Amino acid sequence: MTTDTAVGYLRLSQDGHSIDRQRRDVEAYANTNGFALVEIYNEGKRASGFDADRPEYTALLDHVEGGSIDVVIVPNLSRLSRDRKERLRLLLDLDAIGVQLHSVELDRAVDLDDDWALVQQSIRATTDDVEKRKEIERSKRATQERITNGYDHGRPPFGLTYDEDGHYWVPDRDSGEYQTALTCIQLREDGRSWREIATETDVSKDTVRRIHDRRERYLLTHEK
Repeated sequence: MTTDTAVGYLRLSQDGHSIDRQRRDVEAYANTNGFALVEIYNEGKRASGFDADRPEYTALLDHVEGGSIDVVIVPNLSRLSRDRKERLRLLLDLDAIGVQLHSVELDRAVDLDDDWALVQQSIRATTDDVEKRKEIERSKRATQERITNGYDHGRPPFGLTYDEDGHYWVPDRDSGEYQTALTCIQLREDGRSWREIATETDVSKDTVRRIHDRRERYLLTHEK
């Protein structure tokens, strides 16, 4: 009996499904179904599902088109693409070359030979596309509102967190990052180079520079 050769694909989700969890799910799915998982393409954190030129996604397609892959496994279909046209195009392309697309979420392969299944996938792709675009638009409006009000926005920098009202970045006193940030600032004041500080604190040079640029955020509150 020949074992089907499989590859996996991961992309960071905003619904709590971390890259590590996605990897475990794909590996477990392959093991349960007896697939030989030869590679997992990991897009990581900085890739939009609306971008068809993602490096790992492109590499996945090249691998599949090479003819040595029988199965593609994804945590869910939205990891492949948020754009409805791109997702449906991919589903049809994989089906045309005889490569099965398996979703851990569905716990099965996508079957496009069934007319109703094809309709369902089309509806699901469109729904995911529309909902995500609305989510992005809401996020943009919320960010603009924060900027208009003079509030901080986005993920708090190293060693900082939001205040109780969720408006401004303040020192995260209970975190190890905050103490490390204070160390970075002190070392710089002592005349140490960016490289020396990065080596001693295990913080990247770029982060050390940003910490120093924001030193008033750390020091003024710290001295109160």
